[in-house]
Amino acid sequence: MRYEFPNLRLLKRLRLDVEGRDGRLVVRARGMFAPLFRWAFSRFFDVYNYIGPVGSANGSYVYTLYVPPIPSRMHARHTEDFVRRWLFGTRIPLAVTIGVTDQCQCRCAHCSAIDGRRSGPLLSQDELRRVIEQSVELGVTNVTFTGGEPLLRPDLDAIVAMVPSDKAVSLVFTNGIGLTAARARQLKDAGLWGVQISLDSPDPEEHDRLRGWAGCYEAVRDGAAAARDAGLFVGLSTYATNEFVRSGTLRRLADLGVSWGACELTVFDAIPTGRLRNQTALVLTPENRERLIREGLELRAAYRGRMHVVTQSWTNSRSGFARFIGCLAGHYQFHVTATGDVRPCDFTPLSIGSVRQSSVADLWTRLTSHPAYRGHRHECGMQCSSFREKYIDAGVDTSSC
Repeated sequence: MRYEFPNLRLLKRLRLDVEGRDGRLVVRARGMFAPLFRWAFSRFFDVYNYIGPVGSANGSYVYTLYVPPIPSRMHARHTEDFVRRWLFGTRIPLAVTIGVTDQCQCRCAHCSAIDGRRSGPLLSQDELRRVIEQSVELGVTNVTFTGGEPLLRPDLDAIVAMVPSDKAVSLVFTNGIGLTAARARQLKDAGLWGVQISLDSPDPEEHDRLRGWAGCYEAVRDGAAAARDAGLFVGLSTYATNEFVRSGTLRRLADLGVSWGACELTVFDAIPTGRLRNQTALVLTPENRERLIREGLELRAAYRGRMHVVTQSWTNSRSGFARFIGCLAGHYQFHVTATGDVRPCDFTPLSIGSVRQSSVADLWTRLTSHPAYRGHRHECGMQCSSFREKYIDAGVDTSSC
């Protein structure tokens, strides 16, 4: 497939031919500037070759649920956004998470969404359509719907259908309750790309306890099967505490994910926000963070080609390719609450403004101009005591920043 860069006048004569062949990506740069950029693009696509595909869709390889399949028109947009960052330092969001409801059946011990309840009426379909359109126009290639529990929104399929399938992939983060075979097919027909299902523990009783919902573990297992049978890509998401690392839970979750047909396992750090807001002792120690990074990379290698394992501790580190990633909040992504507030991410209760009063583009400019988000940072702000003291605990009003 040919990748072109229509929004970059400097590179209008540069073309990339991207081909998937025997599980690898082969890239050829052509045109006037090919000698200058051939090495950079080879390195960019070699990252995916190192990870290895975990699936395929319409003749393209899938490497992670957070990035469009390769090659594809969606990924061509994604690549162009990276080129604009490399050449001009342009801050372009690659992902948006959008809350569609603040309701949920569970009472999770670690819930961060309670900081988003309820500052006004839920965003309507028309408002959500505008947010999605403006986000994609800004450069977003991943639209993820969150909550609360997004499956509690009866019109979720209509909302999913608003995401242009030639420009962005769409995901739903869910607790799995209500992800029946019929609902999975309905969402797939609406254009949904995949689901990320939360799993706090490989032990059924412990998962149910942490979720505050009897039978939640079975819902995750059955929901994963229903989604897979409907043709959706399935990921599992969890969070790591110091005890999680000490007990070796990650490997057990990874083994379970593979047996359930999941193609990705995402491990967030335990973040002192929401119900955990004052429990800073849960923040991973440097030793446990390093151990989690090491175990995550070992499992990624062990399950290469079957399941991708990624830890927030790794993306926020300075090791290898991760040094180019860092904290995603306000740099690669932003969050829109179910009532329209824009935040750096869904873990950070810091409002930049509302989509009801400003455009997404204006709010993104406001966010990237904020003192805490002007530059690229590796550490998560909510795990940093100075950030919390200055912007969270002090209750600073940032809506005019």
